[in-house]
Amino acid sequence: MRLKRALVLLIMTLLSEYSASGFVHAAAPAKPGFDEKAVADFYRNKTIRIVVGFSAGGGYDQYSRLIARHLSKYIPGNPTIIVDNMAGAGSIIAANHTFNAAPKDGTMIGNISGPIILEQLFGNPAVQFDLAKFRYLAVPVSESYVMVVTRKPGVTKFDEVVGPKAKQVVFGGIPGSTVEHAPVLVRDILGANIKLVLGYKGTADVRMAIEGGEVEGFFNSWTSLKITSFDKIKSGEWLLLAQLAERPIKDLIVPNVPTIPMITKTTEQNLLLKYGTSTPNDFGKVYVLPPGAPADRAAALENAFAKVFTDKELLTDAEKGKLEIDPMFGEDIHKLVVEFLSMSPELKGKLQGALKGGKK
Repeated sequence: MRLKRALVLLIMTLLSEYSASGFVHAAAPAKPGFDEKAVADFYRNKTIRIVVGFSAGGGYDQYSRLIARHLSKYIPGNPTIIVDNMAGAGSIIAANHTFNAAPKDGTMIGNISGPIILEQLFGNPAVQFDLAKFRYLAVPVSESYVMVVTRKPGVTKFDEVVGPKAKQVVFGGIPGSTVEHAPVLVRDILGANIKLVLGYKGTADVRMAIEGGEVEGFFNSWTSLKITSFDKIKSGEWLLLAQLAERPIKDLIVPNVPTIPMITKTTEQNLLLKYGTSTPNDFGKVYVLPPGAPADRAAALENAFAKVFTDKELLTDAEKGKLEIDPMFGEDIHKLVVEFLSMSPELKGKLQGALKGGKK
């Protein structure tokens, strides 16, 4: 799927450059699937807020601020783009706000976490949204999470945190996110000796807790770690014990870090880790509009996201900031969400039992 999306983006870029070079005159320019003048008239002199469901300084925030610097020129009317942070509950607070309270006129975009789909799936009373009803714009890159520890607990490989002689490691967690779900599953399904401390609003807060000695590790996406903590991993100050992916992360700088199939012993364990961690992160850093947003403005914004991810200046900035760009758009994201919410009752029950500490 990634190769297909990459090819589509490459073709879009080449066609755009070919047309701009002056070689194409006979064919009329392609018409967008919306009334460009009407959209421009609305957005002119207006401000679009991108509301990030996590605290400043983390991976979500970094991507949103990168996108905000370049998005306006691709939106008819060229509105001002600003980024606000609405941290809490793994972005459930921001998702609730986007779904229920945000303006539905296309002037607010939510940047929320795909893994909160598990909270909806299990009927968390804090969830006041339906992910199947958001209008999806884009995901800049699918993510894979890794298990990170400092040298303080004295472990250097995954096998040392499981089994009867396992050393305990204190992990920081963000409620409702993979930063919480991953250690719960690894602890309760695989038997890892993990003590989990919850209550953090974002990975920036967890990193501060690590620096302050409150916790000794956490699960974080490799895309975020490359932005925020690359030097600590490269130097060996922080160690990677496992990667929550079916296949090795292609640019992981640490060799021989075991994947999900290597740390699980049964098919059921494999599926529980896959659906509890890696699959929701296929649409992890997702950008959405609330239900009811005007179709023409939603189409214009999705079109702008498609264009901005081929923007040479954005790609240069992304490379400098170690931000990977491998996007997915609208309907493809919606299909993944609907398929996930249609999970079989048997698998749903087992996954819920695992995450809630029950035995099913």
